Amino acid sequence: MFGIGLPDLLFILLLLLVLVKPSEWPTVARRTARTLTALRRAFTPVLEEMRGVRDSLMSDAASTALSHPVPENWAPRPQCFQKGGEPEDGHPLPE
Repeated sequence: MFGIGLPDLLFILLLLLVLVKPSEWPTVARRTARTLTALRRAFTPVLEEMRGVRDSLMSDAASTALSHPVPENWAPRPQCFQKGGEPEDGHPLPE
């Protein structure tokens, strides 16, 4: 979430514990929860639209892949053509 890892989050929480009076902790927690809920509600339609676009693209790709059959003589490339692969006898090194 925004590039914030667990150590960063723990540091922020520790700063809040030090800087905010204990009597204000419930108020800060309520404000934080309301803000996060409002952000989630605001971004839900955007995320649903992105999921719909992703699903339509995936279904288009799947239908295109099915319309182009794989040739019968198709085979994966030898290991020597893959990154870090060792050259085999009879196969030239890729350029």
